[in-house]
Amino acid sequence: MKKKGFIKSIWSYLFGQDKLLKRSKVFCMSPWVQLHAQTNGKVAPCCMSLVIDGNEVGDLRKNPDLADAWNSDNMKQLRRNMLDGKKSSICTSCYKYESLSKGSERKLYNRDYKDYFNRINETRADGSLPEVNVPVIDIRFSNKCNYKCRICSSEFSSLWYEDEQKLNKAPAKEQGKEVRAASDGAAFWESYKTMLHHAKRIHFAGGEPLFMDEHYDSLDHLITINNNNVILSYNTNFSTLRYKKYDVIEMWSKFKRVEVWASLDGMFEKGDYQRKGQKWEKIEANIREVQQKCPNVLFGINITVSILNVLDIPAFYQYMVEHKLVQPDRMNLYLLFSPDEFNVVNLTPALKEKVKQRFEEFEKNYLSTVPNSNNIRNHIKRVIGNMMSGPGKENNDFRNSISGIDAIRDENFISIYPELREMMDSTK
Repeated sequence: MKKKGFIKSIWSYLFGQDKLLKRSKVFCMSPWVQLHAQTNGKVAPCCMSLVIDGNEVGDLRKNPDLADAWNSDNMKQLRRNMLDGKKSSICTSCYKYESLSKGSERKLYNRDYKDYFNRINETRADGSLPEVNVPVIDIRFSNKCNYKCRICSSEFSSLWYEDEQKLNKAPAKEQGKEVRAASDGAAFWESYKTMLHHAKRIHFAGGEPLFMDEHYDSLDHLITINNNNVILSYNTNFSTLRYKKYDVIEMWSKFKRVEVWASLDGMFEKGDYQRKGQKWEKIEANIREVQQKCPNVLFGINITVSILNVLDIPAFYQYMVEHKLVQPDRMNLYLLFSPDEFNVVNLTPALKEKVKQRFEEFEKNYLSTVPNSNNIRNHIKRVIGNMMSGPGKENNDFRNSISGIDAIRDENFISIYPELREMMDSTK
């Protein structure tokens, strides 16, 4: 009887695992393995979370203790919803991605963290977990940044603050130039350091993490406590490898594995226009230096797809691969939903056809010759699906945004993007 009972329990476990990880439309491992905090202090299960209407699982401006967010009422409810097959508003972004294609961050979490599935069986009836042991930590310490990208705002970039004042555009909330996630920095830091002892992966983003003191303090503490096996992961503009007294290459060399995802939306003049502060020559030099000095760094590129760069993505991908700046399977395309005026769904019909044609030619004439190109092919399908998902809206908001920022930065959109001229035509 014991043997039969054991076999039955194993079968039930495996069946439940398959049901949740592969067949569920809402289940995600993220609430069982990760805590993510945005620059505004809101805590969520992952960086794709849509935090609205008080659905956050914690707020570092009200309570700086990360442990309390791990088993907060909203986190417990989120876990129960996922186990019951119910949708949650905080997961809307992944639902939207999956409506456009088969891929989403939810599915990646279920693939990459399936080894933690035993935590499902440990989950109490109220949705809480008995131990505060968080293997994945993703804290955006502040909005401190040395860029002011066209698609960004002062919520994520301190440099945007002055431009918003010039545009008479008030920040999302009353704030100063630099915004910190936690109101009580000392209490938060003690909570955060405790988490680092058990962390298996730590993700840094911002703002710009390579310009943040907290990032280097984190690495120093990890080295001090001998947690060198932790995987370091980054979203960074990759504009610098040195900050104050720190050489990040020297620090990275002390860790077993470092994964860098550079946020690059374009190259040369167009890239520098989109990501104000970028110097393309410096980006290339930094990539080369890391390739030569730090073999434990796995480098990749995340492109945020917008009206400003969708036509140039094929040429950008080809340039980066042919110049051996990135491996063919290490470039991702992320859909931009906010600010809405830059969403590719708002392209004119003529430009949408031009985008489709350019991607079709790119796949036929170039990707067919590139090994390991399935990743970018899947991303392209998602981009096309989003672009063609609706007629979009009139381009007044896009035109006003471009012309307003051009005026205060002394730039000229049409001279850099002549192929997008019709987006600035009020009759289109």
